Amino acid sequence: MACLQTFGSTFRALALLGLAGAFSQTGKAQTKDMKAAAWRGMLDQYCVTCHGQRLKTAGPELDRVDLSHISTRAELWEKVIRKLRAGTMPPMGAPRPDRLVVNEFAGWLEHALDESAIGDPGPAALRRLNRTEYKTAVRDLLALDVDVTSWLPADDADHGFDNMADALKLSPALLEGYLSAARKISRLAVGDPDVTPAFDTFRVRADLGQDQHIEGLPLGTRGGILVRHNFPLDAEYIFKPKLAVDTSAKVRGLDFEHQVVVTVDGRVVHRALVGGSADEEAAAVSPPASEADIQSRLQTRVRVTAGPHVVGVSFGEKTSALPDGLLQPLHSY
Repeated sequence: MACLQTFGSTFRALALLGLAGAFSQTGKAQTKDMKAAAWRGMLDQYCVTCHGQRLKTAGPELDRVDLSHISTRAELWEKVIRKLRAGTMPPMGAPRPDRLVVNEFAGWLEHALDESAIGDPGPAALRRLNRTEYKTAVRDLLALDVDVTSWLPADDADHGFDNMADALKLSPALLEGYLSAARKISRLAVGDPDVTPAFDTFRVRADLGQDQHIEGLPLGTRGGILVRHNFPLDAEYIFKPKLAVDTSAKVRGLDFEHQVVVTVDGRVVHRALVGGSADEEAAAVSPPASEADIQSRLQTRVRVTAGPHVVGVSFGEKTSALPDGLLQPLHSY
């Protein structure tokens, strides 16, 4: 229970992560004022002696400018930046701050001028993760590839984009949806030792040919099926590949011998031979008994760790050579 509570808290934080952006402007302003006060101390120590109203040794007067509002004297600060970058100020022989400090101050002025030229964009809008971002965060944090479309409603779009803060409204019902999804995902991530046995069936389309290699299955195989499945626990799982049968319960394609291969994450965990003269004769005598015998050969128990895995079932490729008939030269008559 403690683990479930921990993961629930994690995903509550995940759902509310973007909200912090709306309240970051105050902290940003405070940091800017602190920086301005620090640089004012440096100017008073190294610059105001000459560039001050009291002695007026050299212009401009830097003791009266406000570092908190750089944009009001942009032209002046651009001249200061040029002098600092060139290394001509403070002048030779006068006390100077460390060069790294000078460069940092010049960089701070440049950033402040650039920021003022852009203007104040105003307070940031409340942000949240959209469905795609939420799914990606779950995958990166927990290595779970989950489909959240059944748990969360579709996101609104603004000018064709569904990740714009202005379009991503946050209602109490939507927040409850995120928390509900977090609870489901937490159980998947932690696992439930009291879970009851479950069965999942994956079918190959009837019109899908079995003579071509399927991307994702091992090289040297043909046909079959590739399934991405999330296993709930570390346990032994029973795999039951089943071959197509005709109306009389006779397994199809027994004329020749075939090798059936079962893989988990590309690793071969089971091989079985079906077809050939013996299976063909047995199917002719009793199709149901023949089918049961073949299915028992294909069945296997494999220990699999919890989490997403890729399971494949395919046939061994006998040869990729072209039939001799295709190699005959054309005859002209």
